[in-house]
Formats: sequence, C-alpha cells, structure tokens
Amino acid sequence: MQDYGDELLDATTSISRLTRMLRRSKLSERACAEAGIVLDRIGLQILGHVRKAEQPPSVKELAEAMQVEGPHATRQVQRLVARGLLEKNVDPDDRRVARLALTPEGVELIDRYHAVIKGWMRDAVADWPAEDKRQVCRLVTRWVDDIETYFDELDNQPFPRARP
Repeated sequence: MQDYGDELLDATTSISRLTRMLRRSKLSERACAEAGIVLDRIGLQILGHVRKAEQPPSVKELAEAMQVEGPHATRQVQRLVARGLLEKNVDPDDRRVARLALTPEGVELIDRYHAVIKGWMRDAVADWPAEDKRQVCRLVTRWVDDIETYFDELDNQPFPRARP
C-alpha cells in the first residue's frame, strides 16, 4: 500500500512556492492598482474575511481567524470604520459585543478587488479542461481543510519529548 508521503510533501512544497510567489509578485498591490483601490493588505484581508463570514464576526473572532493579536485587529478595524468600509453593530444576543459588517462601499471595494484576482486566476489556467479546474479547486480546498483540522487537533496535544 502506497502512503503518498513524498507526493504530499512535494505538493506542500508547491503550495509554499505559490505563497512566496504571490507575496513576491505583490499580488495585492497590483490588484489594488488595477481595481483603483488604495488599501493595504491587512485591510483587504479584514474586508475579505468579513465578506465571506457566514455571520458577522466580532473583533475577537476576526483576530482569532486571522491569527493576530486583539489590539492589532481593533486598530485595523477602527481604521476601516473611519474610512466608511466597515460598521460595528451591537450583537442582539450580547449587547457588550459589536459585530462587524461591510458597508455598501466596503462590499463594492472588496468585490472589485476579488474580481481582479479571480480574473487573473482564471487566465492562469485558461487552457485547462473544465473538469481539471473543478477538481483542483475541490481537492485543494478539501486538503487544506483536512490539514487545518489535523493540526488544530495536534496543537491540543502535548509536545513529545525530544530524544537525546
């Protein structure tokens, strides 16, 4: 029975290469320029997270999802609220908690940004058969979800003792 360990490690290396390439190519800066947007990467990430959230997140939930410290998330959210891209609404179940929602301007901005990125991604695989595109999207998402779940569980276990 083949364990596919080498192939999975190679795929992980490819994902790392992709991540480095996207940072190096200044993808977010290029997309902002093409979309006519002036916003930094963290602002885009916050708007994107709120846009995709099933329900409006609190600042604490946003910070946890983005793996940043609460005060950092709070400062960034305040900046986006001041720009009119986000709004805070009182949680009806717990009036001490503010829920984040995109303003119409925030929705338009992040959708415009995503349209540029989606166009580039479609162009990059334009010559792929449709079934290959569907499969890679489904499988990469499933793979990342499963790895995330596995490592979340692993994080809750004690570290093994190092061997001398």
